[in-house]
Amino acid sequence: MKKIVKGDTTGAKDGFTMIELVAVLLIVAILAAFAVARMADTASYDYRSRLEVVKNHLRYAQSRAMASGREWGVRFNSETTYYLFDNADPATPVPFLGENGSVVDLADENSRLRISSAPLTVLFDPYGSPGDETVTIVTNAPEGGTINVTKHTGYIQ
Repeated sequence: MKKIVKGDTTGAKDGFTMIELVAVLLIVAILAAFAVARMADTASYDYRSRLEVVKNHLRYAQSRAMASGREWGVRFNSETTYYLFDNADPATPVPFLGENGSVVDLADENSRLRISSAPLTVLFDPYGSPGDETVTIVTNAPEGGTINVTKHTGYIQ
C-alpha cells in the first residue's frame, strides 16, 4: 500500500508579511497627503474662475453692443463692484445674465479677486471695439492678473 505524504505545513505562508503591510500603508499615506494638500488650497482656483467670469461679462457687453448697434459698457466702480450699462443711460446698471443683482459685488460672492485699476469704464462701440486704445484691467490675481481688451478688434484675453 502506498502512503501519501502531505507536504510540511509548518512553514507555510498564507498571509502578508509585516514589511508588505507597512509598504502599502506608506504608499496610501503619501497619496492621501497629496490629495489633502490639493483640496485645501482653493485660492488659485477662485482667482482663475472669477477672472474668467469678469472676462465673460466683458464679452457679454461687447456682444450686446454689436447686437443692438449702440454702445454698451462695463463700469468698474471700485475694487469689488462693477456693472453693465447701456451708453444711452450709463447711470442705470443693467443686470448680467445669471447674476442676482444689477451690480456684481465680488466681496458678496466671497471672492478674493480685486480690480486694482478701478475706477475704470470699458465702452464697446457697435462694432465691438473699445476704441483707439487697448484697455488693460489690472487685478490682484497671482498668475495672469490682467485682462486686455485689444484696440480696434475688441479681442479679450
